[in-house]
Amino acid sequence: MVGAMLYNYVAFAVFTVLAFLVPASLLIGSKLVSKKYPGNPIKGAPWESGEASVGGARDIDNEYLPFFSLFLPFEVITGILIVWSVSAHGLGFYTGIGMIVLAVAATAASVFGYKIIVG
Repeated sequence: MVGAMLYNYVAFAVFTVLAFLVPASLLIGSKLVSKKYPGNPIKGAPWESGEASVGGARDIDNEYLPFFSLFLPFEVITGILIVWSVSAHGLGFYTGIGMIVLAVAATAASVFGYKIIVG
């Protein structure tokens, strides 16, 4: 029993180390291998056009806020459904029916919300 628990912790630790090590090594390797080009001042200008910016930097946030506020609850429901699917065999029949109803309701609410936002 203790050996199985220790195995789980060791497997989790190895996976966590690999989850950080692999992307970091790929990013560092690509920086070391890539060619260094001099910067282009026009390309680095705002909006890549070389013209002065008009308005504030926060103006674009209001455009995407409804989509974000529609996406976030659906993302949480998706996480709940993933956790439920892993442990579904231990839960009852009515819990499965409830999760299916939750998925259908979330999908319907997302479509309805998208239609409201887009118009």
